[in-house]
Amino acid sequence: MTHSTTMPAMSMSAVHGATNILPSWLAIIWTLAFVAIFVIHLRHVLETHGPRRLWHSGHVLMAAGMAFMFAPSSIDHFNIPATFWQLAFANAAGFAIAWILAQVLGGRAVNLLWVVIAADLAAMVYMWSPNGYIEPITWLLVAYFTIQAMLWAANAFRRLDREHQIPGIARISAGTGGVATISATAAEALVCESDLRPTMALMALGMAYMFAAMQLAM
Repeated sequence: MTHSTTMPAMSMSAVHGATNILPSWLAIIWTLAFVAIFVIHLRHVLETHGPRRLWHSGHVLMAAGMAFMFAPSSIDHFNIPATFWQLAFANAAGFAIAWILAQVLGGRAVNLLWVVIAADLAAMVYMWSPNGYIEPITWLLVAYFTIQAMLWAANAFRRLDREHQIPGIARISAGTGGVATISATAAEALVCESDLRPTMALMALGMAYMFAAMQLAM
């Protein structure tokens, strides 16, 4: 039977330290890893433009949220409430969904990586929830992010970025001589020229680890 466990908003590492799931030294390592991911993707944001910049901005936000999620209370002096992160990720996920709908309805194809990041941002809302976790959903997210980490490591998402897309709703317009023409634009590639495999695979792996640790700490 599906059940949920209520958990107060607090430092995740503090909870895990009490159960030996996430000792402080490991929490610090993960925190530093996500700080590095934050810096690397912030550089991508500054070097790119348009939809690609927005896409990288989502990863910057996720890296920041994960750094605070892993940070032990001994080094986290900001005391940012969980509701702030929930609202930030909910707004970001909503923006990604709105972007997808606007592109499709506007006759423009949508890169499937927009769907991936919308799902990732929604998962972050769930991660920061102070109202409890539903065990089947949590383990499903563990599997999802584990698979995502492997796909990034195998460079499968770069192929997805280049070769697959959601088609936009084509617009029919009158051409020269009254002949109807159908127009639809292709989706813009989002993965930049840099090799994102290490940072994206590590971020997905860290998210899978956190979901598993939270569930085991219940």
